[in-house]
Amino acid sequence: MPHKKQIAEKKQGKKIPPKLLKSLLKSIGNLNRTGMEAGNSRNFDTAFSNIEYALSLSRDLNKKCLEAKLLNNLGLLYTMNGTIDKAMAAYDDSLNIVSDHYGTQNYLYKTLQKNIGYLFKLDVNLSV
Repeated sequence: MPHKKQIAEKKQGKKIPPKLLKSLLKSIGNLNRTGMEAGNSRNFDTAFSNIEYALSLSRDLNKKCLEAKLLNNLGLLYTMNGTIDKAMAAYDDSLNIVSDHYGTQNYLYKTLQKNIGYLFKLDVNLSV
């Protein structure tokens, strides 16, 4: 976890230099992209590992928008993996962040509503 040391310095009140912050944000983006690619290939170990590490970094940096997007993607992975209860928890956490920090009139909020609706359809179909 090479980035944790730099983030720990931020938590001690030190500001992260702009170049380092840019590098951390790029790493989060790469982890997200490769995680979702792995999920689409049904390589869920890699997918969850990458998304969860990116989520950890975004939380350490206190980047709520990134955290919400990554939680949505974690929900998508759980949905693809058939773990409906964990998908719902991830979507719910994301929805709370989005509504608390950005309101309900935005693309991510609407996407989360759609994803949660899909889970309910899946759940009904699975129980029949």
